[in-house]
Amino acid sequence: MTAASNTVPTLEDLQIWRDEGRFENIDGHNIFVHASGTPKSPGHGVLLTHGYPGSSIDWKHVVPRVALHTRVVICDFLGFGQSDKPTDGTFETHYSMFQQADRVIEVARREGLNEVVLVIHDMGQTVGAEIMARHEEGKLPFTIKQAIILNGSTMVDMVHFMPLQKEMLAAPDTVLEEDIPDAKWEGLLRSSFSKEHQPNDALIDVMIAQINQYHGGRLMPRLMRYQQERKDNLQRWIDGLTKLSAPTSICWGVQDPNGIVAMADRMKKLNPSADLHKWQDVSHWPPIEVPERLAKAIVDRL
Repeated sequence: MTAASNTVPTLEDLQIWRDEGRFENIDGHNIFVHASGTPKSPGHGVLLTHGYPGSSIDWKHVVPRVALHTRVVICDFLGFGQSDKPTDGTFETHYSMFQQADRVIEVARREGLNEVVLVIHDMGQTVGAEIMARHEEGKLPFTIKQAIILNGSTMVDMVHFMPLQKEMLAAPDTVLEEDIPDAKWEGLLRSSFSKEHQPNDALIDVMIAQINQYHGGRLMPRLMRYQQERKDNLQRWIDGLTKLSAPTSICWGVQDPNGIVAMADRMKKLNPSADLHKWQDVSHWPPIEVPERLAKAIVDRL
């Protein structure tokens, strides 16, 4: 077994990551942005998205490899990582996938990106699907040169929810009075890594620290409402993933218990021109489990 411990972020890395980033005020909220590298041509860059309950630090060991070749930009979604975590209102007040897409697009605009390789993961796969749909509608300030789709459950009609996910989906749209116990998060997170790339304690500590920043764990049942929004907008976002006019690659961890590999097969069937790569030794977290492999896949498509 090759443990993920050699390439995962640590709490020390998390502090460095914070120091390297900046905050952008978007619609009255502080959004954490990490950007590095020099564009290979004016306005060129790689635009990344992260998943639930992750954050931009998931990409810590992918970003510097890609930043040797071009600009790389990622932000923490509102409600995640170092970004603000407002507790007023409801899911629709702040946390809709449409609003998250708005913020990612605005970050890219402020970065001066006009041609991007879009790489999307997990919940960020759905945010990316909305961005891809807008691309085809001519509503973006940039062009998508290439899209790379990683594990995610936008095709929510096929999803296999895990116990903690089911528990949060069953909860009302309220803010919890206390943080979800770390042990529950640890169980969920450990079960979502491959046999070959099991997380060490340092990685779990970083992931839970990002969840609990500003007591964000208390928001997680509300944030989980994105699964219902996926159901309500299923066809739009499936079309977004599979009808992009730019080249599309699908890189999928086969061991994912939640975003099952049949989803990747379905995308390939709906978009035969997409190139599909099934990574047998990977589960839900390609950016953490195989950062060198994923970085190469991105660089090869610049």
